[in-house]
Amino acid sequence: MAWLKWSCIAAALLGGAFFGFLFSLDNATRLSLRLLHLQTEPREAYWWLYAAFALGLFTALLLCLSAYLRGRYVERTLRRTLREREAELARLRAGPRPGTEVTTATAQEKDPHGSTA
Repeated sequence: MAWLKWSCIAAALLGGAFFGFLFSLDNATRLSLRLLHLQTEPREAYWWLYAAFALGLFTALLLCLSAYLRGRYVERTLRRTLREREAELARLRAGPRPGTEVTTATAQEKDPHGSTA
């Protein structure tokens, strides 16, 4: 099934490149952008669109990377906590250690004056 996944990815990339090529043929008009007091040199329209698309991809990559790293951190923290809890559970299941017997206090030991609440 891995070959099918990679075949679909390759087909999508080739299709994207093909449509990008067709798009560049159709949008060859030269234009310049004005940004406040800065004016860029004239370039074909498809270059500006490619640059905007690349900037969007880069921004999405950074956002996804931050979410991925945050998830990995949470997962690592949860796994560490789970290991600690499992170790504690195993220790409690093993029972008391010799010499550390648990004693239960009787009602008289809890309230030596005999008063009831």
